[in-house]
Amino acid sequence: MPDSGSLRWISSLLLFSLLLLPSVAGADEARARRLLNALGCKGCHLLDGQGGSVGPALDQIGRRLDAAALLQSLQRPPAESNIMPAYDHLPETELKTLADYLAGRSGKRP
Repeated sequence: MPDSGSLRWISSLLLFSLLLLPSVAGADEARARRLLNALGCKGCHLLDGQGGSVGPALDQIGRRLDAAALLQSLQRPPAESNIMPAYDHLPETELKTLADYLAGRSGKRP
């Protein structure tokens, strides 16, 4: 069994990690939104009431696709989509940020 000093250290680390989560999530959301704008996604996709209607709306895309499916769609768009570009040239971290953000767009409130 760990001593009380170790338990305090572990508890402090856990608390610090939990306090940091919202700011990390907020930073990821801001980064994803910047990427969506920079890549011109809203030229074809509706998001937060703005954008095009050529592609599916992204507001609740997380209800239909999980992060893995979205990542795959970003890297290799479905064959029936002859307009959607492949973003396989982007760094994996940026693709993952986009996929995770979009997967979280389910329209459900916590």
